[in-house]
Amino acid sequence: MSHALRRQQRDLLDELDELEEAIMALTALLENTGEDDEDFTDRHERLAWLHRQQAGVMVTLGETERALLASDE
Repeated sequence: MSHALRRQQRDLLDELDELEEAIMALTALLENTGEDDEDFTDRHERLAWLHRQQAGVMVTLGETERALLASDE
């Protein structure tokens, strides 16, 4: 069980890294475009979605880490 949890933890950390990179790239893009840009709303909605995904991964990662701590006891 501990092995599976550690693998899940690594996968979640990788996913979190990917989300953070996407958020940074999209944030930089939004900073360089104005609200009158035709894609601004779509990009802003995508950024909000990425933030929600990031929050979900962080919750799952926290639960995984708690389970790892419990299995080590």
